[in-house]
Amino acid sequence: MLAFILQRLWQSVLVMLAVALIAFALFNFVGDPINNMVGQDTTPAEREQMRQELGFNDGFVVQFVRFVAHAVRGDFGLSYQQARPVSQIILEKMPATLELSFIAASLALILGVPMGI
Repeated sequence: MLAFILQRLWQSVLVMLAVALIAFALFNFVGDPINNMVGQDTTPAEREQMRQELGFNDGFVVQFVRFVAHAVRGDFGLSYQQARPVSQIILEKMPATLELSFIAASLALILGVPMGI
């Protein structure tokens, strides 16, 4: 039984890494985040400096490994749109998310069990 649980945990880690890799690749190759962060009057030198500070000049593998290492520690970085820590935004949205999931699970249980019987 313990071997089965460990195998399932390992498989879930692999699935999470695969999903993270696909999402990271999609967000990495769809547009330039620097353009979303700065205005049109930003000079190319300032854009290059931001790119260097944020690590966008590093290779894809280096960026992904850094992303996973930070995510494992719970550091999701800064939101490019809101310029706030992502973990703070997640904590703000957590009560509404938990309420929605609790109500959805309750409705599924209340309606699903009688319909299944």
